[in-house]
Amino acid sequence: MKKHSGGCACGQVRYYTIGQPVKTGLCHCRYCQLRTGTAFGISVYFKKENLIIESGDLKKYTFTTESGNTFETNFCTYCGTSLFWT
Repeated sequence: MKKHSGGCACGQVRYYTIGQPVKTGLCHCRYCQLRTGTAFGISVYFKKENLIIESGDLKKYTFTTESGNTFETNFCTYCGTSLFWT
């Protein structure tokens, strides 16, 4: 299986994924703009069970969208790097 690894800017959080992405996407909704601080977000989607957090502490922030859905973003508690969202 293919393994992709990454982490936050300060190195406290390290993670890897197993297998190929389910899909990729580009979104410019209000919530992707908020989580990235830019005009859009580029995303690579993996199954939740294929994401393994190796080290570090994460903080979660949940938005409630105008439609009533929730959008949860996860980031490093130390440097604030946005890492993944559900």
